[in-house]
Amino acid sequence: MEWKAFELRPDTPPEGIPRPFKPGESNELRGHMKEAADEAGLVYMRRQPITPYCRPSMEAAVYAREMGKFDGYHKATFKAFWEESKNIGDPEVIKGIFEKCDLDWEGFSSPEKNAQYAQMVEDQLAEARMYGITGVPAFILDKYLVVGAQPYQVFQQVMAHIEKEKALKGLWLPGQGAGQ
Repeated sequence: MEWKAFELRPDTPPEGIPRPFKPGESNELRGHMKEAADEAGLVYMRRQPITPYCRPSMEAAVYAREMGKFDGYHKATFKAFWEESKNIGDPEVIKGIFEKCDLDWEGFSSPEKNAQYAQMVEDQLAEARMYGITGVPAFILDKYLVVGAQPYQVFQQVMAHIEKEKALKGLWLPGQGAGQ
């Protein structure tokens, strides 16, 4: 699996979009979101008071991947946003994540590097548009696109369909002996 950039709200300004809670409303998840978070083991996940401008954190993710530290950066970024309610579009928040992940802020934040990572993110966003991706998570399985938080059974059905298609075309499948 390879994580790539995607903007849920491409119109978000650099300062983010405030999402104030209604009087008496908490940041606790409810309904489908609560069920999905619980099922995934995300017990500290909360609704956030801001929609962040994510380009800087996506660019930092490209850098973290180049440095072989993507998984740690990704987890720390999700924790900062979903559990600590931090604005992951704020360069100071990203800098703090870099410190936790032992990433070199100076190596990332130079103007020439920023332009390079910005272009790499733009290329990933263009790829998502080309594939018709409209939400996250999104998975491309062979020639099929699965969008949204789907139950495991959906993936099993898609994979079974792909195997059936390949078998009908006479293609060899993993696990089959020669000539089966």
